[in-house]
Amino acid sequence: AIDARNGQAKIIESRCILCGHCTHVCPQNAKRVHDDTQTITQLLAKSKGGVIASVAPSFVSSFGLTSFEPMRAALKALGFTDAFETAEGAAAVTAEYKKLLQSGKYENFITSACPAVNRAIELYHHDVLKFLAPVDSPMIAHAKILKSRFPDCSVVFVGPCIAKKREAKESGVLAGALTFEELSALFQKHNISVEDNSVAK
Repeated sequence: AIDARNGQAKIIESRCILCGHCTHVCPQNAKRVHDDTQTITQLLAKSKGGVIASVAPSFVSSFGLTSFEPMRAALKALGFTDAFETAEGAAAVTAEYKKLLQSGKYENFITSACPAVNRAIELYHHDVLKFLAPVDSPMIAHAKILKSRFPDCSVVFVGPCIAKKREAKESGVLAGALTFEELSALFQKHNISVEDNSVAK
């Protein structure tokens, strides 16, 4: 997905799966992940129905936490109305996979919560496209659950993957997506500590 002719590297959008590899291999550090912190900050300030965060399970390792409550409290201190674990969406997706298996329509199918993998299949592996399970990702499934529970809210996904940004944008149900790095920067900017739940005044 990289055209490096004439001494310039250009991303070919139609071939890109948003794996993020270009941000690591570019010798000039010219490729960066699109930063959505300003957009989400504006959303937090202006949303009339409130903004709810859907947080990926890997927050545990990314922030060194053993429970969700410190993360939830920190997000609320940042301005989110509330926060819930995306694992709730994963449980709903697992139930759908079970229904597919029981239907007998699929002898085999591919399950993936990774939009980069799914897009790679759609662009480059048409021979196995028919095996890609027609089920929402946990992120989208959770957003739909939250929207049904809180109809007027905006939902923002928070997780480690940059490919989720495109998936969120194309979903029609999410207002955006933040990486854990972006969230950490916001916490630091507003003097919010996730570890002890304290907010510096």
